Amino acid sequence: MGEIYLELTIANIADRRRQKELAFLVDTGATRAWISKQVAKEFGIKKIGEVSLELAKGNARKFAYGMCIFAFNGETVAGNVIIGPPDSEPIVGTPVLQDFRLVIDLEHHTITRRRTMKAK
Repeated sequence: MGEIYLELTIANIADRRRQKELAFLVDTGATRAWISKQVAKEFGIKKIGEVSLELAKGNARKFAYGMCIFAFNGETVAGNVIIGPPDSEPIVGTPVLQDFRLVIDLEHHTITRRRTMKAK
């Protein structure tokens, strides 16, 4: 099984002119989106808090997070994003995928979009 990437635009929530399209690794098991400290600095995404997260290896660690705008296919959503270590690959997790109504088919490596979002 190969990896699936999704092109999303990320923008500063207070100044949308500070934006860039990035290839995010799709991780349907991730509960957050991730960007590196460099990306956060480049776009002025400021730390607003910290959250303790359990990593894939089972260890827990605290990470800074901030708020940003995600844009995809003419739609925008606001969300929080983990500000990871300098070598962090951009990752998009389930909350952002759900906000954009995206369905990930890991078997066929496809991303499709629902026309409507389920209310419950």
